[in-house]
Amino acid sequence: MSRRIAGFELRLPESWHVVPTEVPEEIDAWARATAEALVAEVPASDRPEAVTTDITDVLAEQLADVGRAVVDTRIGGLQTAVLVRHPEIGAVDAMLTIGSQLDLGYDVFAAQLAAIVENSEEHDFAFAGRVDGTAEAGEVTGMHSMISHFGDLGIEGTAVLEERVVLGVFPDGCPDMVELTAIARSVGTFDDMPQEMLDLLAGLALELEAA
Repeated sequence: MSRRIAGFELRLPESWHVVPTEVPEEIDAWARATAEALVAEVPASDRPEAVTTDITDVLAEQLADVGRAVVDTRIGGLQTAVLVRHPEIGAVDAMLTIGSQLDLGYDVFAAQLAAIVENSEEHDFAFAGRVDGTAEAGEVTGMHSMISHFGDLGIEGTAVLEERVVLGVFPDGCPDMVELTAIARSVGTFDDMPQEMLDLLAGLALELEAA
């Protein structure tokens, strides 16, 4: 008898913060309170002169932007989180979303990734490669990519690289998958982004029910 995904939870390590995208009205208040708390926790010895209310404003706006962007996708059931390692610089280091997809098996997902990797130049990818692994929740496959965004610096012909990891988790005996998508603020935010995202899956707990 096959089983279906009835629910999931991703337990995240310190410095990751869950964004309340299921209740859009709470995003701005959450962003302000979180930014204030994070900046207030910075030790005095680590505070450059730039740590002011302005830095709190900048961080709060970035946190809120993530939440609004996820809400605007109109994809329900996503868990969203942001990574803030250095609140004193007022920046979000990375964001991730995780959600379930019904009736999307390993073979179909892997074929979709293979097609993207094979035709990466058509998608403005400076780099695209497969990622494979295992987690307690199931078999894992995905893609690590560097995406070129041209014109973001206002200089013609200049590209900004976005580092992204997409992972699919496939529980044994289940036709559904859980998909994690993580986007880094800049290339170099992580020493090994694919491995760090695979490591996060150690905190993934699935609720399965009989079909």
